[in-house]
Amino acid sequence: MNLTIIGASDEYARGLASWAIAAGHKVTIVGFNLGQAKELVKSIGAGSAAGPGHPLRDKVILLAMPYNCVLDARDFYGKQLNGKIVIDVTTPIDTDSFEPIHPGAGSVAQEIVKAGLGARVVKVFHPKFAGMLVAEQNSDQETLAVLIAGDDAEAKATVTELFQAGGLRSIDVGPLQRAGNLETIGYRHAAKRLSSGPVGRTR
Repeated sequence: MNLTIIGASDEYARGLASWAIAAGHKVTIVGFNLGQAKELVKSIGAGSAAGPGHPLRDKVILLAMPYNCVLDARDFYGKQLNGKIVIDVTTPIDTDSFEPIHPGAGSVAQEIVKAGLGARVVKVFHPKFAGMLVAEQNSDQETLAVLIAGDDAEAKATVTELFQAGGLRSIDVGPLQRAGNLETIGYRHAAKRLSSGPVGRTR
């Protein structure tokens, strides 16, 4: 599957891109600038690089950025998101206080929809999305399960196909209004990781 990943600034984006490439997807990585994206592609050894000025050509877009950057990307790309399947894996957390952020629309995913750009948004939660999918492939059913929420059945089917290619099993938890529940689960997992030892940058 052709996939564009927006975000190239940290190990989180690196982990998602590495996983997608290992799963056999053709990946375009978009960075804050083209040089940033090229650097990530070079370090991974695969994929294509693009800057924010390049048009979004792929049908499926995965957002690998913190909450505020997700909203910036939404506003920057605007109508380019019309008809695109936008995968949101963000857990909105204040990086200074490590307190959860509660988006006004109910979730990050619903904030994207709120702009009325025609994006087909699917919220996804997986406990290993913070850069460890490739290193920790195993048969544990909890590790293999991906929770998805959305209002577009075709979009959810495409997202299921995307993750199945990488050995993950999608569980449909219902409409997009449940995205906030997935963000709460994400925060709890992040807090648990923080209490058990050093963690990387959280979304």
